Amino acid sequence: MPNKLTDRRQRLLRFIIDEYVSTAQPVGSNALVEKYGLPVSAATIRNEMAALEDEGYIAQPHTSAGRVPTDLGYRYYVEALMREERVPDDLRQMIRHQFHQAARELEEWARLSAAILAGRLQNAAIVTTPRSPEPRLRWLELVSVHDYLALLVVVLEEARVLQQTLALDRPFSQEELTGIARKLNDLLAGKSAAQIREQRLLAVAVENSIAGATAGLIESTEEGIRDPGFLDGLRDLLRQPEFTQGERILGLMELLEERNLPRAIPPSAGTATDVNIIIGKEHPIDAMQVCSVITTRYSGPSGLRGTLSVVGPTRMDYPRTVSMVRYMSALMEELLGVYFA
Repeated sequence: MPNKLTDRRQRLLRFIIDEYVSTAQPVGSNALVEKYGLPVSAATIRNEMAALEDEGYIAQPHTSAGRVPTDLGYRYYVEALMREERVPDDLRQMIRHQFHQAARELEEWARLSAAILAGRLQNAAIVTTPRSPEPRLRWLELVSVHDYLALLVVVLEEARVLQQTLALDRPFSQEELTGIARKLNDLLAGKSAAQIREQRLLAVAVENSIAGATAGLIESTEEGIRDPGFLDGLRDLLRQPEFTQGERILGLMELLEERNLPRAIPPSAGTATDVNIIIGKEHPIDAMQVCSVITTRYSGPSGLRGTLSVVGPTRMDYPRTVSMVRYMSALMEELLGVYFA
């Protein structure tokens, strides 16, 4: 964290940021004295603001204008001054109701989470579908399609369903296929693709062939493990005053046109209690340096992991955004624990 400020300068920086987030206008000393009832003169406040400017926490965009926070000022704010809000109980209840009305599918929950975050925060939200870094087999089924054809249905522990048509070397009845599936489930349930390939099976060619096909299906999901996620709220993001001038957001617009914005969000470590905040020029991608990104991870049974992110201008309501992201992450973890244990 940057060097500690005096108590007066801390309060002043918090007032400046709160006011700027609310109005999107540079903040002057007279406005601060009047709004917050400060027990000092406007001249004293101007001197303190000059000191904050010298230390890099605020800047003066124009000679005749007030001050605006810098990336360093926002960083000090989120680490030392921010008072995180609690999501109101009525909003929690409404969000829970929306989830209970939705289909119990991981993709639908991720899509709904992105829509709720974007709608409530008026910024862009990106939520990835929870996936396991090493998908494992829950069970498989074999369905007779024709004498020499069977449908292999593979269900992963993360509730994804995969299918593949298999050509058989001889006719198999449904009863025979059911028996083979039962035997393979006893041997392979809970195993990854690599473990399935290592599994010693009985010397029955069709069983080895089906096990190999099962491993291949699971491996095909591992290749696309970096889920770009569900993106919502782009219009809200582009309506922000900071983005009304095209030059500032030219690079961001290119990311949007190439559908690469989700891939510009760094992965988050930790759990729902850990929130990662990247502010402005802290972001490694130049086009994202006009934004702040707030990200957290959520997890569930069987190694399921996903992320929730909000992208907005650096002039973001950090307390409200952090509390919403944290709440949505905890809710997703709760739902995964209940329905996918």
